[in-house]
Amino acid sequence: MPPKKVIIIGAGLSGLSAASYLQMNGFNTEIFEMHSSPGGLCTSWKRKDYMIDGCIHFMIGSTESESTYPFWNGLIDMKKLDFVYSDQHCSVINGDNTINFYSDVDKLEQELLQKAPEDKKQIQWLIKGIRKFLKIKFPVEKPVEVMNLMDKLKAGIMILPFSIKMINALKISNKQFAGKLKNPYLRKAFKMIFVGELHLFSTMLIFVWRHNRQMGYPIGGAVKISTLMESNYLKLGGKITYNAKVSEIITENNRAKGIVLEDGQIHAADIVVSAADGRSTVYDLLHGKFRDKHIIERYEGSLFETIDKTLYVSIGVNKDFSKEDHKIYFFLKKPIRIDPKTILDYLDLTHYCYDPTAAPRGKTLFTLMPEALDWEYWKALRDNDIAEYNKQKERIASSIIEALDEHYGDIKKNVEMFDVATPATYIRYTGNWTGGQISWKAKKEITGKSSTWKIKGLENFYMTGQWTGVSGGLNHVVMMGNHVAQIICKDEKMTFSFNQK
Repeated sequence: MPPKKVIIIGAGLSGLSAASYLQMNGFNTEIFEMHSSPGGLCTSWKRKDYMIDGCIHFMIGSTESESTYPFWNGLIDMKKLDFVYSDQHCSVINGDNTINFYSDVDKLEQELLQKAPEDKKQIQWLIKGIRKFLKIKFPVEKPVEVMNLMDKLKAGIMILPFSIKMINALKISNKQFAGKLKNPYLRKAFKMIFVGELHLFSTMLIFVWRHNRQMGYPIGGAVKISTLMESNYLKLGGKITYNAKVSEIITENNRAKGIVLEDGQIHAADIVVSAADGRSTVYDLLHGKFRDKHIIERYEGSLFETIDKTLYVSIGVNKDFSKEDHKIYFFLKKPIRIDPKTILDYLDLTHYCYDPTAAPRGKTLFTLMPEALDWEYWKALRDNDIAEYNKQKERIASSIIEALDEHYGDIKKNVEMFDVATPATYIRYTGNWTGGQISWKAKKEITGKSSTWKIKGLENFYMTGQWTGVSGGLNHVVMMGNHVAQIICKDEKMTFSFNQK
């Protein structure tokens, strides 16, 4: 019997991961991608002499001790990648006051106690939690849907020593924890750095990964990762068709049968996997015909909220900032208006001087992600008045350059390049609903909610990627690609293998 044909919609990391692991396990796979290159949101682009990494600030799972490393290593020879590990997560600057959020937990504790001694009780509670989780190993090799009783018992045993502290950290959000801090500057800094709706456990894990050096930046950035994954998939015998936007998923008798492209081409398949935007998959490609209670809860209820939108601003400067902190947050003396719903009073700034592929020697690539909450404004402006759209992008870039000049001095005259991506940019290139780079706000209220791998009532159809679960980093979507492949193998009564055949 010939291998079953699987069509995957979208060549982002989750789509590449799912296709690769399915190809390894004996399926005949083909990816259809609307854009001209792989990676989806994990992408880079060239502007003059600068290579803008439009995605990666850090990559979790960079060393073997982290739980998601095997998912990466199944697709990329991780030993051949060079990772940079920072001594700090970031610094927050307010005039003469600076708080350094160190990667090393001992230095972090010392810094926070020194800057906010009145918050000793809360700081030590936070640090104690980070230290507790330094040896945690998550049982993520298999999705719950394919686990047997023994798998679940093993998973429970792995988590048991950490369970009480984890439950307590999952019960409190970053915003609630910040509200307990007495020092006004530490409270403001904590709110600025960490998303308020996220549970505190997620913040503790950031420092666990930092301390353990399990979260690094890969030299070459997003384009390096996505092209390596593409190359591996093609070597496995997979096929990618680029510039091929899917307009419809064909269904017959409540079974997925293939896809229709915008140009009218029809491609049949035994199984269809969407690694594309979740909302457009359900309501456009499937015409809203298949909606179970989990889909309705996500897309039609109030519990799930999309992540706050941002711009992605890049600035190339003819100066070397390699001796400066790689990521800082600093308060603005003059607020910057982004759109009708967004006014900024601080900026977060990252430089890429540790990556020689980002800028010529002696020069610096800066990136910033200022909030842009009114995504509909940006989409309408680009659709209806492209000249004004470009004017507003230039206005924002000029305001940010002015602020950087005021903070550092000697910036404006050394700017060689700037680039501004808006929510409209992400909608255009990736189809992401509302133009956010990430999907759902990982609120503590949705912790533990089921992933929407399938839609009840529709056979031979699966979904994967960040819209399927709760938003996460690159390691999360690569893991989800692997997990959906395991689920498909189980449904097809096949034994899943991590290894390439």
